[in-house]
Parts: sequence; structure tokens; C-alpha cells
Amino acid sequence: MSSSVLCAHFDTPEGRWTLVSEFTTEDAANQFVPHIGPKLGGDDLSMGASVEPRPPTPPTASSAKFNAPSTLMVSGGLMFGDSVPNAGGVKAPHALANRPTHVMMFQASEPVPQNEPIENSVSKSKPHGKGLVTKSTSSFVTRIVTNENLARWIIDPRTTYILFNAPKCFNVVGMQPDNRGETLARLDMTLASPTCYDVIGGSSRFDVVLGFVRGNIVWYEPVSGKYSRLNKNSGYAPAVVCVKWMPNSDSLFMVGMADGAVMVMDRTKDEFVVPQMTHARTAFAPAETRPKTNPVSYWRVSNKPITSIEFSPDSQYVAITSEDGTLRIIDHQKESLCDVYESYFGGLTCCAWSNDQKYVVTGGKDDLITVWSYYDKCVVARGQGHKSWVRGVAFDNVQCGATYRFFSVGDDAQLLVWDLSLAALHRPRTHTARVAASPTSRARASLENVTAMSRGDEPQGTVHARMPKDSVAVLQPLVSEAIHDTPLCSLSITRDLLVTACRKGVVKVWKRPKPDSYAPA
Repeated sequence: MSSSVLCAHFDTPEGRWTLVSEFTTEDAANQFVPHIGPKLGGDDLSMGASVEPRPPTPPTASSAKFNAPSTLMVSGGLMFGDSVPNAGGVKAPHALANRPTHVMMFQASEPVPQNEPIENSVSKSKPHGKGLVTKSTSSFVTRIVTNENLARWIIDPRTTYILFNAPKCFNVVGMQPDNRGETLARLDMTLASPTCYDVIGGSSRFDVVLGFVRGNIVWYEPVSGKYSRLNKNSGYAPAVVCVKWMPNSDSLFMVGMADGAVMVMDRTKDEFVVPQMTHARTAFAPAETRPKTNPVSYWRVSNKPITSIEFSPDSQYVAITSEDGTLRIIDHQKESLCDVYESYFGGLTCCAWSNDQKYVVTGGKDDLITVWSYYDKCVVARGQGHKSWVRGVAFDNVQCGATYRFFSVGDDAQLLVWDLSLAALHRPRTHTARVAASPTSRARASLENVTAMSRGDEPQGTVHARMPKDSVAVLQPLVSEAIHDTPLCSLSITRDLLVTACRKGVVKVWKRPKPDSYAPA
């Protein structure tokens, strides 16, 4: 399927979402002439020689012509069939080799005055810029590039940040309404491929934490050009699958590993000591850690890879999905497992909280969207509409009131829009009245199927059994559109924009309809 026949807009009851920008992640990574400054020893990096942009090439990406102050993160993941070291350092071939692109976007708390309207046409251009580059003799990072005007971009509220990785490379691109795009910073690695990352920002700086296929965890601050490997030479090398900054903290972050472990790390601590598990056979087992070293906390959550981590709106709980097909709700402050939910079948790949914390939505390899009630502790509905694995879900908080709006994307290259309300739920055709099982009876029925990592272990928390298909309401999508020509991998929604990304590295930006725009009949 060619991108020229893909839709440039889609309609919801509120109006028409319009494609305003399209960006290819290869552009900024290839724009600099490979001219290197003086070598430095170890991980010592500083400003070096000036780097001029490459000569113009045919345009393959667009400028972001909008006033939405935001940060967009795109992760190309593992590429070229990288193999993944397991906990013992032995490579597991292609375990995460198809890890998809991820996209995340943040907007400022206060809107920027709309003195320059969002354009409805998709213009094409390549990011350009001038930077300072320094080469390092480090075995991990080869060089770092920093735009000479980066500090000026950071304090400008009109700036939109796009973060993404190419093979062995991590990039930060800035865009403004009057600027078609500049590379603000770039980190080049020797052999490592980033698999995931997260960012927090302030008025004068932002901090990025990156996870890598070979188990490295790196903190990077683009403004100063500093970075730190937080588990260097630790001997603990499972792939890092997902990472998320902890709520209300600028130093702590949570990491999900391919061996099923979850760690809380502190970017200010340099030493890493592999925890010794004393209860490794239980369903949820926090390990003893040292107070002056990383990790700050270490949990044995599953025996299969962790796939997503999302914190609740009240910052007390964290939802964690895994390839073992379970959603776990954990009180991370008390390090206590609260609830465990089973997928219909297959692994779960993503999750999202509603802004009032009433619901958690998951997507998985059963091609289904599952809506869980956090307070009622049960399945509310299963959404049927995707024709392949679901890769990303996100609530649209602008449209969440009596009806909850959320979006999903998957390997079928489809964007689906869902409305969750009592009127939207359909009972299965074979539904028969029955008395709901208590949480205790559901737990007993599922002990052999979920979370217990070996027979005879009593799992913590309440384990909720898989609900039969004929006893769960069915949710149908409101909108289904093919918007990319390769599998969709992730999406992010703000008050003004929707951003989608596919495995080919194409990022598309969609403008939210205005209140008085066209709405379908």
C-alpha cells in the first residue's frame, strides 16, 4: 500500500482530524557532515569542532507547522535483527528484534497564544542545523553533537521537541512555527541500540533516560551534553524493554527488563550492585537492595519480558503488563502487589489509565482491547476491531466525561477510536444470566494459569481469573482508519494533537478538530 492512498484525515463526532505534518526519523540522523573534533578520554565530553549541515537533498520529511509546545518521543527500537542478551549474558536471537517505534508527546500546562495557526497542508522538508561535535574514546559513546543555540530553543515556549533514535544513534530535533526544524542534540553510540526512553523537562533543561538492547541504562542531559551509564560493567545484561520516570521526582525512574524484573533507579548514583533474590520463586518478590547503590528497588515480577509501565493519576500505583499475559496493579510506594488480571489469551503489550483512575485499558496479542475497572476489579468490556496485535493505547482526556474516549493502534496499520459508555456496550449473543464469582473464587480458579512462577507458591494480591468470552460485554470501534502503510506501533494524544508512528520510522501529526468544524452525520 502506498502512503499516497492513505487517508489525510478521519472523522469523529466532534469533527475532522487533519494530517498536518509527516516526519521521517532518518532525516536528522543523516544531516551532519562527519567532521570530528579532538578526542577526549573515557566518558569526558565537551564542545569541539563546528559541524555544518549536509548539502540539500530531496525533501522526505515535513516541518511541524503548529504552535503546540510539546515533546515527541520516537523510538525505532532494535533494528537489523539484533540479538538480545539474557540475564546470563547469552544472546537470545531476535527476542526483541522487531521492537516497534514508540511515540510520546507532552504539551505545556498553559497554551501558547495561537498567533500562528496550524496549517492544514503537509509540507515536506528536512531538518537542518549547525552544531558542535566532540569525539570520545569511550567504548560506549563515540561522539556527541549539541546545537550552538540549544539553550535559546529550550526557553522558547513555542518549541516542539521530537526525540527519536536511529541505529546506534539518539536524536533531539526542535521545531517552531517559523522554523522548519533543527537538530538540537545527538548522541552516537558505538554498538548499542536504544530500545526505549523517557524524558522530563523544565524551563532550562531536560533529562532523558535510555534503555538499550544489551542491558545498558543511560542518563543523558542534552543541554549540557553530559551522560552517565548507570549499570556499567555490572554483569546484569537483559535487554531494557520499557522505562518511565517516577512521579514527582527528577532523579528516580522505573525500568522494565526482558527477564521479567522491574527496577527503580536513581540517576545520581553511579554504582550498580546486582540484587540477590531471597524469594525468587514467589509471584511478586521485592529484593533486598543497598541504600547507596542502584537499583533503589528490585522486583521479580514475571518470568517473561515486561512490556509496559504506566503510573496511576494519583501517583500511588503502577500498572505493569507482561508477555505472560497479565496486567499487574502494584502499590509502588509500599512495594505491594494489589491485583493481577489475565488477558483473554497471549501476552499484553500496552496499557493506559483513564484520567479519573476508574479504568485501565490494555492491548495485547489476542487482537483485543480490554477495559478493566480499577475500583470494581473486573473486566468491563473487550473491544473487537483490530485484525492483528495491538501495540499502543491512549486515553483522550479532552473527550473523557460521561463517555470515555480512547485510541488504539496495531500491527494491522489501523487507528481505532473507541467510546466507552453504558450505551456503547453490547452484550454477547450467548450471554446468560449468572452470579458473578467473588474475587476469592476467581483467584482459586486461576492459580495454575497466572503469576505463580512455580507450583506451591501462594501469590500476593488478588488474582482475577480469565473471564469467558460469553460473559463480557463487547465494545465496537467508533472509527477505524488505515493511516500508515506499515504496522503502527505507538501513539500519543494531547489537547491539540494526535501523533502516530509506524515501524518504518514515519511519524504523523494530526490536528484536533475545532468545535465548529465539520462533523459527520
